Amino acid sequence: MNDKFKYLIVSLFCAATLSYGIMKYHAELAYLKDYIYGTYLELAETFFPLPENFTIINNRAYKKYVKTFTHLPRGSVHAGGIVLYQVHGTRDLDELAPDLIRYSEYYSESRLKSDMKKYNGLASNRLRENMTVIVPDAAPALIIDTKNHSKPQLIAAKGLYFTGTSAGSPKFIDNLERYGKQGINTVVFDAKDITGIVNYYSRVNEVRKYDTHGKRTIGNIEKLIRMLKENGFYTIARIAVFHDHLLRKKAPQFAIRSKRTGGVWNPESKEKWCDPTSKKVQDYNIDIALELADRGVDEIQFDYIRFPTTGDLSDAGFKYDFGAMTNDESITHFLRRAYRKISAHNARLSIDIFGVVAWGKAVDINNTGQRIELLARSCDIISPMLYPSHFNDDFDGYPRPGDNPYYFIYNGCIKVARIAGGRSVVRPWLQAFRWNVSHYNTDYILTQIKACNDSGTRGYLFWNSSNEYDTVLRALEEINSKEN
Repeated sequence: MNDKFKYLIVSLFCAATLSYGIMKYHAELAYLKDYIYGTYLELAETFFPLPENFTIINNRAYKKYVKTFTHLPRGSVHAGGIVLYQVHGTRDLDELAPDLIRYSEYYSESRLKSDMKKYNGLASNRLRENMTVIVPDAAPALIIDTKNHSKPQLIAAKGLYFTGTSAGSPKFIDNLERYGKQGINTVVFDAKDITGIVNYYSRVNEVRKYDTHGKRTIGNIEKLIRMLKENGFYTIARIAVFHDHLLRKKAPQFAIRSKRTGGVWNPESKEKWCDPTSKKVQDYNIDIALELADRGVDEIQFDYIRFPTTGDLSDAGFKYDFGAMTNDESITHFLRRAYRKISAHNARLSIDIFGVVAWGKAVDINNTGQRIELLARSCDIISPMLYPSHFNDDFDGYPRPGDNPYYFIYNGCIKVARIAGGRSVVRPWLQAFRWNVSHYNTDYILTQIKACNDSGTRGYLFWNSSNEYDTVLRALEEINSKEN
């Protein structure tokens, strides 16, 4: 074989390899080209302003698309806008629907199971071996990639909190446009509240082992995150960390122990806590956070990141898997571990702290373990819960703190910011409920917002446990009408 023929063979092989690479990674190459070109135009426009009728789309807002059906479960095929599944072994719809709903436009698992029974003429949820079933209403073949490929920018948040039940309702999606029109740009939803129920179908080993997602309320977490992002909302998944009823029930070895009896500490209390010093308890919560980060939430929010403050605390015994520490050292150590891992998965981390901790009383700091100057080093945002109604009567000389929202919001934010020393930003929780308030109305909401603006916070979040935000939305409408 002469040299020219060898060169020809090598050239053809290289050309074929290059062609295959271009075809396989066409979308990635197109994205890279657009990103570089957009960056160049954006830079050029900085020095040579373009006419007003010429607009450059911010390249950082470019949304990459991914193929929906790349990782279909074994036995599944996508063809002609539908998904077909061939049953292997003995299965039922209760087991199958959680695996397949993310490849559909369904939001509710129960609705998907009901329609699958109807479409396939099934009398029950039981599926026969080797039968082929139709999964109706398949998702688009290409969907927006919700996963963050770098840490999202910190925004001036105007946010609302929603329970897992609310977030799992189709009505929630229907209301997103209404919230957006009034200036809401952030949504906080319960991934795990103090009940301990993981509100979505999880693939975390420990969640599956203890079936803590069995009573989940969000049927299609992928669609929830996608719809929030498509509608321009900064997306926060809230995790109640150590106050966890279900995990303590399913795995009592994770509970705080009684020094006196050796059994579960404070067993009759309504507050059921897992051990904050247990590595397994910490890892359980971190693994849930990492899974949510990989699914595309912008931020993980840790609530109940503290020790219990009620009950016979002298009888509470802890494992101290990382060595004996004070309460504040233990919470700080956990947060440092979590922050490092969550940051590597391109999500922000925020923490909720008691509002009273901002006043720096040693008893509050030592009991909770929430020492702001230490915690600020290992999180992006601190959210003090500065609900005026939650301060004791006569606190700081105010007989009814609930009726003095400006004082408590403004001063609380100033104090937290000063102690944090610029290592993390402050974004408080505001009161969107009437408990212990003489006159709860739009003025009450506007006063809290003014206190945030005056104190220089990075936005704010509204809390109402029933998710009733009509008063908040009317207040925001007043602001919008004045600005226009």
